[in-house]
Amino acid sequence: PSHDNAAVLGEGQGPGHPGRNFTERDLLVWQRDTERMVVLGARIFHSGDELGSTIAVSCDMCHPDGSNTHPETYPKFQVQTKKMALLRDMINWCIENPLEGEKIDPDGEAMKALEAYIYWSNRNSKLDPGRH
Repeated sequence: PSHDNAAVLGEGQGPGHPGRNFTERDLLVWQRDTERMVVLGARIFHSGDELGSTIAVSCDMCHPDGSNTHPETYPKFQVQTKKMALLRDMINWCIENPLEGEKIDPDGEAMKALEAYIYWSNRNSKLDPGRH
């Protein structure tokens, strides 16, 4: 049976809207895949080798447990890059600069996993795009 997700999806999606009703299976698949990506992201985040660091440094050395990453503030103008940046842009900037590694594919599974872990680690932060 479908679940009425109107409270999650907001106003304007009346009964019968294809984005309103999800099955138990849909919710379980999404939850499991999200958890899988968060776990993968945590593994990558805490491993200089998986990040491609040439100096044995991982993200958690500057950002323990995903702290001080502020994903809720992206997109924003980023002083390090001197342009508007998404969270994935800053992840790659960190990999290339402090970690002295090679950029990862912005659309690849590793980047999605890192973003999933960072967002999960900051899941109770108020969204405030553009804030520094």
